[in-house]
Amino acid sequence: MGLTPPQFMTLYQIKKEPKTIGQIVDAVDLSYSTVSGIIDRLERDGWIERVKDEVDRRVTWIYMSEKKRAKFEDNSFFQESNYSKFLNGFSEEELVTIHSSFDLITRHLEKKVEEKS
Repeated sequence: MGLTPPQFMTLYQIKKEPKTIGQIVDAVDLSYSTVSGIIDRLERDGWIERVKDEVDRRVTWIYMSEKKRAKFEDNSFFQESNYSKFLNGFSEEELVTIHSSFDLITRHLEKKVEEKS
């Protein structure tokens, strides 16, 4: 699919429903400017669409584009059931360690992406 881990995490957040950048920032635990850059690149590559809220024009909703949705959902490795199978058998403490490790890797990779921009 050619997505970085932070791009994938961002898309995963809007897989079921649109969200604002602020909601995505809270979910992926990255800075607003970092997520904004990720969204800019995803929009450029056709993965997402920005839509102004009809009631409050200050709010912008981030949607996954229908053209790319099937590609994202068809990638069987990233389906939730496979994540459950992969993580099955780890203790709660081990899952916390894994999550922390993924967070650390994501922050490191995002810094590298920002350095290239």
